[in-house]
Amino acid sequence: MKRDDEMNKKYIFLDLDGTIIDHKTNEASSSTVEAIRLLKENGHEVFIATGRPPCLFFGIDKKLNIDSYVAANGRLAVYNNEIVFNDPLDKDVVKEFTTTMGNLGFDVGFETIDDYFVESKNTVNVDLFSDVFHLYYPEIKKGKYKGEDIYQMILYIERKDLDKAKKACNKVHYSVSNKYGVDVNEKSGLKDIGIKAIVEHLDISIEDCIAVGDGYNDISMIDYVGYGIAMGNANNELKEKADYVTDDISDDGLYKAFKHIRLI
Repeated sequence: MKRDDEMNKKYIFLDLDGTIIDHKTNEASSSTVEAIRLLKENGHEVFIATGRPPCLFFGIDKKLNIDSYVAANGRLAVYNNEIVFNDPLDKDVVKEFTTTMGNLGFDVGFETIDDYFVESKNTVNVDLFSDVFHLYYPEIKKGKYKGEDIYQMILYIERKDLDKAKKACNKVHYSVSNKYGVDVNEKSGLKDIGIKAIVEHLDISIEDCIAVGDGYNDISMIDYVGYGIAMGNANNELKEKADYVTDDISDDGLYKAFKHIRLI
């Protein structure tokens, strides 16, 4: 039988952009840092669950003292600095998608564990995408993707072109990331598959898992876990799926959420 403290322990998966990181300041607020500290102090485990690959964390995991995460929208899962799930995209799918989008004049970017680069820069969308998330401007490394394990692709288009892309290639999943691009993955799942790997590795109940997010790529994990929280700045579709909607990130939303459910 589990001890009382084990029964009360929660496993908390936090999105980065728009949940931990406020894009207005490009950092985690003092209240967010405090919420994470208190959650850990109270015996809960905290994970980052992000669309970013590890090379685009820029040390936020170290700053928050978090050693476990789900990255690249679920294709990579790490627990206490140990990889427990590693599932790069199918190379044939990556090649077909890149060729198809290139023929349409669209730029494609690639995320590996330690690099972020693009096949081309035909439009300004590539760098504008980086500006939103305060990322470095990716270099053109033509053809490099063919010899790499790719964990996620980025298609740098505006929403008006999304239907055109979907019609040209329906073998992948498209998830709007910001106004200049979409995350592209296989249809096998997003952050939920990474969380599932953590759950199986730790042999815990999904009912003890909590997820917090704000974007379209957070819908799958909000659906999957026992309790889902949407930030006040989240899109309406995510808010409808969530068990609770907290305040905006700029109004201490993360701290207030865990105060509300009495974990801090």
